[in-house]
Amino acid sequence: MTDAATLARMAIAYRRFPERDRAIFEAVRFDNLDYGHAAERHGCSIEEVAQALARVLVALDRAAMEE
Repeated sequence: MTDAATLARMAIAYRRFPERDRAIFEAVRFDNLDYGHAAERHGCSIEEVAQALARVLVALDRAAMEE
């Protein structure tokens, strides 16, 4: 697969997530918030932040590994 195809699969996987999961992922990965601040921003627990990140990262990894 080409890099473009891999990125396309990853983008599709990312868009399938609920807005809240995407917002939490972006807060931690792009806004550089720690889990505690991300939890405060999104009105959830640190555990929920960790779970949302795990869901997104696993899905992105699976999409990247598809052939």
